[in-house]
Amino acid sequence: MQAACRTVCWDMGNRNINTVIIGAIVAVLIAGLAYLAFVAVQKRSQQRHVKELVVDTTQKLRQVLGSRTSPDYVAPLDANVKQARAPRDPRLTDAAEQYIIGAREIARRRVEVDRLTREAAASRQALAGHMAHASQRNAAWLNEAVVLKKRVEEDHFNLGMELKALDQLLYTLPEAEKSLAPHVGRAALIDDGLRDAARKQTQDDMRRAADDLARARHLNLR
Repeated sequence: MQAACRTVCWDMGNRNINTVIIGAIVAVLIAGLAYLAFVAVQKRSQQRHVKELVVDTTQKLRQVLGSRTSPDYVAPLDANVKQARAPRDPRLTDAAEQYIIGAREIARRRVEVDRLTREAAASRQALAGHMAHASQRNAAWLNEAVVLKKRVEEDHFNLGMELKALDQLLYTLPEAEKSLAPHVGRAALIDDGLRDAARKQTQDDMRRAADDLARARHLNLR
């Protein structure tokens, strides 16, 4: 009878151990599933946030490219770059960062082009006004003419550099779009037609600036 009791106790002990083990396994599985669910929710939240930033970036870029006088969106776009983080989806982070940085630099160059275009026009006007008083030519007049021509050259050099940089940024933007489109959808990105039109305008501005400089160079100092 004692042997039978020991057998029963042994069986009960084994069952208790098995129950504990199974319970532990179930708890681990539940915890694992809960963690995976948390990760999935967190990933979707991060993806949604980054897409919202991309859409906001595209809206601002449309305004930058669609207006002759570009609004200054450099600071807001820089803020978008810093916030576009999806640690659960590093590929999205990299693609979004590349696109938003491109948009920010386009906005920066457009603002600089607007400013330098005005400065170049003002320096040409100042030179033309000075040259119109040719009857007053003397050493002081000639020295001032040289200074004004140098200013025209510098302003046009800086304008040309900004226009070339802007043209290159518009040319390379599709590469960033190509990487980002699978994550956010093509509709969230800038329109091809608007980007192409902005690039054509930039190239026209480059030719116009070169023509303006050539005319200014033909003003006779003698």
